[in-house]
Amino acid sequence: MNTLIADLLKKYDGTFMTVGIAGSVAVGKSTFASLLAKQFDVTTAIISTDDFLMSNALLTEKDIFNEKGFPQTYDLVRLNQVIRDFYDGHETVTIPQYNQEIADIDPKQLQTITRPKILIVEGVVALQLMHLDYKIYLEADLTDIKAWYLSRTLEMTALAKADPTSWRYQYTKMPLGDLTDLVMQTWDETNQVNLEKFILPSRQYANAIVQLNQYHDVQQVTIKNL
Repeated sequence: MNTLIADLLKKYDGTFMTVGIAGSVAVGKSTFASLLAKQFDVTTAIISTDDFLMSNALLTEKDIFNEKGFPQTYDLVRLNQVIRDFYDGHETVTIPQYNQEIADIDPKQLQTITRPKILIVEGVVALQLMHLDYKIYLEADLTDIKAWYLSRTLEMTALAKADPTSWRYQYTKMPLGDLTDLVMQTWDETNQVNLEKFILPSRQYANAIVQLNQYHDVQQVTIKNL
């Protein structure tokens, strides 16, 4: 981790910089972003690219709901503009908020982000953004990633048992075996396709590749000379 921080700070001019973190669904981008933010002695802020997903209604209207999470389902123009605004000196920006409870952009919620010294943008499309000073790609063994995805999904579904208003509630009545099959079918038909077609190709733009082990710990950091 020290090697990564040292290389990253070479690009920091003391005023403002952006860091992108990408990788597969369920690889641990949010957790790593939080860990990274704690390594700096200056103000940081984290933005998730999920907050720039199109609403479910718009995805349905465009007939791309089944591709949710693919690059074409994000408002990347707006996200790039937010980053550009910070570079231009704006002290605050207001952005949408994705709500995991409803699996949609929350029309009643907005976030106000105060300009930090280091802005971290994490998400599957992060390395496809234009204005980033440093790019990090997280990777792990695919078997581990799929196991993390299954575990996370089953855990979140179990938590919905007491909440009939949750969109996950409908799945809480399913036998565990059937639910597991459905979760992994979703992986194969959506997340695996997204990984192979869009996420993995963005790895080439990374300044650093971070390899995680089965416990989500950093196993190796490879710095690339771009």
